Amino acid sequence: MAWSDLPIDLLCCISSHLSIVDLVRLSVVCTSWSSTLDNYALLGFQCCPSSWLLLSNDVEEASDTLTFHELTIEREDAILSVHRRFSSIGSHTYGRRYLGSNDGWLVTLDKIDLQPRLFNPVTKAEISLPSLFTLIEPQYAPDSYIRISFNEIFFDFTTDEFRDIYFHKIIVSSNDSSGTVVVIFGIRKALALASSEDPTWVLGPTLSPYNTMDEEQFEDVCYHEEDQRFYAITNFSLVLAFDLNGQNVELICPNMPNPYQSSFNIDYMYYIAFLSGTLLRIERVIDITLQSHLNARTMTISIFKFVPAVVISSSSSSSSHSQWIPVTELGEYSLFVGFNQTFSLHHMVATGIKPNCIYFADHSSNMFPGYVDCDVGLFDLSNDRIQYILHPYSRTNWPPSIWFTPSIS
Repeated sequence: MAWSDLPIDLLCCISSHLSIVDLVRLSVVCTSWSSTLDNYALLGFQCCPSSWLLLSNDVEEASDTLTFHELTIEREDAILSVHRRFSSIGSHTYGRRYLGSNDGWLVTLDKIDLQPRLFNPVTKAEISLPSLFTLIEPQYAPDSYIRISFNEIFFDFTTDEFRDIYFHKIIVSSNDSSGTVVVIFGIRKALALASSEDPTWVLGPTLSPYNTMDEEQFEDVCYHEEDQRFYAITNFSLVLAFDLNGQNVELICPNMPNPYQSSFNIDYMYYIAFLSGTLLRIERVIDITLQSHLNARTMTISIFKFVPAVVISSSSSSSSHSQWIPVTELGEYSLFVGFNQTFSLHHMVATGIKPNCIYFADHSSNMFPGYVDCDVGLFDLSNDRIQYILHPYSRTNWPPSIWFTPSIS
């Protein structure tokens, strides 16, 4: 029986045991096995998931090349092993910063037009989004500086600085052109939404209706497929949920004190994700003492699961109380945090990763060229041990590294 005559169900079963690299190799073995990756996607093929780390190019590497490093385990330690290079893609990536990744897509942003794009380096597919200039109304100061007003104070940015300082992270709801995208942006981090079919961005939910703390701002967003809503978390653990239009906003959890807010030697990042239907808050603490822009290192990472409010009634009154419960065990799963959308992988499915760990990549509150450290590693929940995968001075590090899961979607 020829390869083309095999049942689709059998081909899908075979593909689920292959890595994305093996699937590409399979497609070029011979004529009867030949098929485009687009056809594989249409047929519902799903590859065995893997975790790659995209690093900035070394000086000698071509500017139209993306180099990913695949995770593996050697003597119980995580290392970056095989290099996966994608060449001749300069029209998709040249001069663009990576501000997100999700299920095979990189979210890229240029400096001039501020037009985000979703780019799949495996299939070369690309989806354009509205320019972020439709979201802001910048003025132009002398010497062509971009001027932004905030609380009646003016901030001037060069064209190079503006993209890298003003826009923080981009999150997508799905892996096709019909998805909704959320951007975290601004001097005080706010939210906005758009899709590829929209002419402009629209502002998302704000914190003003709630009893917010000083300096409170959004830190991360995730999309929950089951109820088709986004969940956004602030640096004071307040969580809002909202639909794909930014409407029907629901307060999931009120804010709470941030123990690191008043520290000048500590930076902190909050991430939000779902694992097996449970809402998780991931708290990353980064040491920025002394030579902060030269030697920032992740110190520890904590995970908390959200327990919804239970109404307690008495003869005179009723009360409700939601809480975050510490999590010390992820079982067979590991989490990946950074500029990417936070995701989880099962270590028996994604070979090369350790279970019960949080893998982290470069990410801190204020990152721009010249002030980025190499802070890549994992936090092992089983022993509270941090392993740094890359030496902090091993390479130049702009743009920052980002976790990526290849896909033919």
